[in-house]
Amino acid sequence: MNKNIKKLKKITQSIKIEAFNMLNRKGGGHYGGSFSCAEILTKIFFSQLKKGDKFYLSKAHAGVIYYAILAKKKIIPYKLLNTYGDENSKLGVHGEHHLLNQIEFSSGSLGHGLSYASGVALAILKQKERNKVYVVIGDGECQEGSIWEAALFAAHHKLNNLIVILDFNKKQSSGTTKSILNLEPMEKKWRSFGWKVFRINGHSHIELNKVFKKINNTAPTIIIADTIKGKGISFLEKKLDCHYDRLSSQEKIIAKIELSK
Repeated sequence: MNKNIKKLKKITQSIKIEAFNMLNRKGGGHYGGSFSCAEILTKIFFSQLKKGDKFYLSKAHAGVIYYAILAKKKIIPYKLLNTYGDENSKLGVHGEHHLLNQIEFSSGSLGHGLSYASGVALAILKQKERNKVYVVIGDGECQEGSIWEAALFAAHHKLNNLIVILDFNKKQSSGTTKSILNLEPMEKKWRSFGWKVFRINGHSHIELNKVFKKINNTAPTIIIADTIKGKGISFLEKKLDCHYDRLSSQEKIIAKIELSK
């Protein structure tokens, strides 16, 4: 394992612990959907984003991971993390631009982040700039029509600077995506819309590293990242409904031990 991969794994672990502490302080929250995309966001922020690039977290309930990364990058002060979820805090459960300017898009209403990102990507191309636009979406929000309208729009306008990462943990707020509204075959769907498609293990920094090197900017790109909701906390990984959780004292002890390994 090379030094870069080791570094990203170590950062991911520290980010998840910060997020875990924020959720515990608040009394509960979105452990599952936050921990499923921790490696993805770490890769984007610590190995991918360049000056002028844009990032949008469409699945906004993973906000604690985003906040922890912003603090780690020294974009916001660490002490701000201690206010997460408090009344009048700048750190809401979902990131809001009017509260925190470093959050460029308020995405608490699911399904809209890709549309916004597509518009930004088109503007960048029209201005003949070379910056990339990255957006992380969830699988539950892929059941919304706005996602597919944006997918059509991006392909039609040849947005080759748009890179989407789908956190495909296969669970949503009230069950599995397969039982509520099946999304497969995801690869075929996105290809039929004119996108370049890759599928990887979203928890593997090795695979994340390789896939970003394969992007050739010939079309809008989606990376379907197979993930596990609640990754790193064994009892959440096995739980069917782990969208919003309040952990018992014993569960917090077990989770903290597991996340520290």
